[in-house]
Amino acid sequence: MILHMSREPIDTAGPPGMRLRTMKESDLHGVYALEVASQPLPWPRWFFRRQLRTGASCWVLEQGEHVVGFGIVAFVKDRAHIMNLCVAPGYRRRGLGRRIMLQLLRAARQHHCQRVWLEVRPTNRAAVLLYRKLGFRQKQVIRAYYPSPSGRNNALCMARALPQRPLPRSAETPAAPA
Repeated sequence: MILHMSREPIDTAGPPGMRLRTMKESDLHGVYALEVASQPLPWPRWFFRRQLRTGASCWVLEQGEHVVGFGIVAFVKDRAHIMNLCVAPGYRRRGLGRRIMLQLLRAARQHHCQRVWLEVRPTNRAAVLLYRKLGFRQKQVIRAYYPSPSGRNNALCMARALPQRPLPRSAETPAAPA
């Protein structure tokens, strides 16, 4: 990781021309477009702006000038909540979601969080598998959690402890066990 001239953290590990950096208000158009392309009922635009303004750790993965992924983690006392993690359809299955998630876990650790939790659709098998590989374990099923065009869908609530040692910097390095 290097420090950009604006002093914003930038992760340069990964494919050439792709970088992971803190989200700015000017990224919200691209972030929202990606959310709309990826979710049947996306978060409203104002919700992303609120996350930026209320202390959540918000990150974008960009290829050139295009947002190809993002992640948001919020903090509640000694716990972190992965609010949203999204990778553009044409960029999935390349380890980019893992790269973003590792950054969210590092942010949680920097905030001295001891546990991290998230919700995920049981039908999102790739995400569930990623989270399991990163040490998350299913804690419960939340009935009718997600709104959908056909009603409401369940969510898996998954959680993990955060290690006291540093998390890996790149997607190629194995995650630390919980």
